[in-house]
Amino acid sequence: MKYFSILILFFLFLLSCSKDYYNTEEPKYNYFPLEVGKYRIYEVEYTLYNDFTGAVTKTNYYVKDLIESKYTDLSNKDIYRIERYIGTDSTLSNWQIEKVYNLQTSNQFAFTIEENQKFMSLAFPLYLNKTWDGLSFVRKDTTISIPGGNIDVYKSWSLFQVNQFSQNETYGTVLVDSTIWIQRADNNNLIERRYSVEKYGKNIGLVEKTDTILDTQCNGNLINCINLNWMQKAEKGYILHMRLIDSNFL
Repeated sequence: MKYFSILILFFLFLLSCSKDYYNTEEPKYNYFPLEVGKYRIYEVEYTLYNDFTGAVTKTNYYVKDLIESKYTDLSNKDIYRIERYIGTDSTLSNWQIEKVYNLQTSNQFAFTIEENQKFMSLAFPLYLNKTWDGLSFVRKDTTISIPGGNIDVYKSWSLFQVNQFSQNETYGTVLVDSTIWIQRADNNNLIERRYSVEKYGKNIGLVEKTDTILDTQCNGNLINCINLNWMQKAEKGYILHMRLIDSNFL
């Protein structure tokens, strides 16, 4: 009887954990909140590898994403217009608009629409190890131009996957009571590295992002790269890291 009671208690514990993190009945739309007038500010570190000059340059700056307005598309669905501003100093007083992009949600997905590419950023309901093709509407052979040449950004990307839930994290002035990690790419071979992770906070949205998009030809000899890490052998590409420092969502 004692053994049976222990089993019951253990089963109830598992159910409580499941309710907190993996309840498929809760879509968790609050990880992608949309409200006109709200903003998020990020500290950004950008490292560029120039294949033409061989230079490696690191830039630090700030990004402010403002939900500027909302409009309705031809399908009568709401689309939110995001204005992205760039700032270069910690006073955050001299913003200059860099670009405009859109965010949208449906019953099943949260979409990020940039440069005419539509990413399926989240898939509802959210639960651990859930996967989906986040690049369904994106040309996987897309190349972008960077100093030193062009690079295949989405080459060898995998299915997007919810790979971690966390609680009680602080980002600058913002306390987030729970976050989810979305693994978007993690491919590594001798001459290519594609790694991308996004992290979303409950009731605030995107709180952190890392993209590592690197290529190398090992100076024409693959043997040169065998024992080198990517910080040593990268010849072309970039590493982008964004981390939230302020927001008026909470």
